[in-house]
Amino acid sequence: MTATTASPNTADPGGPDRPVPVPKHTRQIPDMPRRLFFLTMGAAAATTAFQANIAADTLLTERTQYSVTTPDNDENRAAAENFPGRTWYLLGGFRVSYRDAGRKLAALQPAMNKRAPASYIGYSNEGIDVAQLFIAIQRDVHARNLDTIYFYGDSFGGMVAVVLGSLLASSGLKVKLIVMGSSPSNVSDTLDPGKEYIELAGQVVPFLGIVGRIGAGIWGGLANPNGQGMYQAARDGLSRSFSPESNSLILSTTQATFLAAFPEQYDGGLPSSTGIGLIYDPDDFIVNASAAIRGWEALLPRNPRFEYDVPKTGHASPEINPDIYRTALSVVLDELDPPPVTSRPVQPIF
Repeated sequence: MTATTASPNTADPGGPDRPVPVPKHTRQIPDMPRRLFFLTMGAAAATTAFQANIAADTLLTERTQYSVTTPDNDENRAAAENFPGRTWYLLGGFRVSYRDAGRKLAALQPAMNKRAPASYIGYSNEGIDVAQLFIAIQRDVHARNLDTIYFYGDSFGGMVAVVLGSLLASSGLKVKLIVMGSSPSNVSDTLDPGKEYIELAGQVVPFLGIVGRIGAGIWGGLANPNGQGMYQAARDGLSRSFSPESNSLILSTTQATFLAAFPEQYDGGLPSSTGIGLIYDPDDFIVNASAAIRGWEALLPRNPRFEYDVPKTGHASPEINPDIYRTALSVVLDELDPPPVTSRPVQPIF
């Protein structure tokens, strides 16, 4: 009888026929792929947040399009009590967002409240419809029982204020004052270097070729996303660049049509009693201030006017230079709409 000895390598408490399991080894993810993974995830999160912010901004813009916003604060409430039936309407400039119009109003409100509560009107930077603005103001007038209107036209908004002022006056409202904040009187007053491109766009664009039109269209969409996500903005810009009705890649909105045709939009119906305040930087790099002032004088020759210079402030910048613009607006108000003088009773002399 021969004895057998079990090998230690094959010994198994479960029996000689059971296979021995092979131990598994864990493998670390290399440092570089891990860093790349986290960088990629971080970039994706940032992109998502950026697009979400744009989407939220467009929602805010679209919901407030052609609507009046009156900030609910103590100063506005006090002004409403002191000056019943009155209001300011601030109209933003070309492609000025709803949010930026609110910042401009916040800078000017302390001076505005010396005559009336202050409001601003939001409208999309993709276009402007004077009829819709007129309707929005009429609704606000009825809701707040208003009878006297003050306008602050920020740049392009000054032109709009003149047209709206004529319409509102014809409906029985008193348009007390229109203040031009760096407002051109017509398109020829603008000094924006892009104006030459605008004028030549109809001739140049057809020669850009297919690649040029694609690039220019995508850039145009991204430069003015109107609150859209980047992909949608680029796609919209591209579709506009191929539209046979669009001969300008910069000013393809109804605002541009208004800007170019403003003198014809004015029907001369603004009452001669409406004061015209003119606040300009003499060295404005967007608007030729002296030409704009001459233009308003020619367009509104019967209206009382007062000019106040705000040097070295640039173009339409109350939100950047609030103290300077508040002082300017206060001086204009004192000149064109002086506060009532309260005299003390004369004491008898014995």
